[in-house]
Amino acid sequence: VYLCFYSAQYKFSLQQDLQMWVNGANENGFVLVSFGAGVKYLSEDIANKLAHALARLPQRVIWRFSGNKPRNLGNNTKLIEWLPQNDLLGHSNIKAFLSHGGLNSIFETMYHGVPVVGIPLFGDHYDTMTRVQAKGMGILLNWKTVTESELYEALVKVINDPSYRQRAQRLSEIHKDQPGHPVNRTVYWINYILRHNGAQHLRAAVYSISLYQYFLLDVAFVILV
Repeated sequence: VYLCFYSAQYKFSLQQDLQMWVNGANENGFVLVSFGAGVKYLSEDIANKLAHALARLPQRVIWRFSGNKPRNLGNNTKLIEWLPQNDLLGHSNIKAFLSHGGLNSIFETMYHGVPVVGIPLFGDHYDTMTRVQAKGMGILLNWKTVTESELYEALVKVINDPSYRQRAQRLSEIHKDQPGHPVNRTVYWINYILRHNGAQHLRAAVYSISLYQYFLLDVAFVILV
């Protein structure tokens, strides 16, 4: 059963200081930067690259950041240890999202139709951002080799090239076109499985085959013989 957007919400409420910051952005809007709760601190080298690239943008920047303040932080950048990511992604002034490519972050980004620049750090981030780039709603960068100029150019591209936002908004329309809220569907299917004693009729046949069938050893034997 396909479920997504379980954390995305229709209503957006921001604290007064954040509301003033994003509302005060001119026609250039703002860029959101977050590498997720799993990344507490960035290395000094990466943080300085990010700070310098972000300082060159005409947009305001809201950056979820912990640790020592980067030495070349721009006046356009606001550092904050925690932020309401979903609410900021849903704001009308947002222009782009700089992210690690975590699945939940990408679901929220897709829900609101925001273009992405992704710097995968570990785990499924690489796979998720590869799919985002293939769909045309973002650009993937390698954190081991990315330069300040490459980061700046990628952000400028997704902000100024309308095709990235158009594709993100198209994906948003497709994924929003579902029966009911994901949480309600989750509750329904959990109860469905409980009502039908595990719902064995929904289990794939692969769970009941033998190991030699699973690894196609019988097919290999026939071919070799």
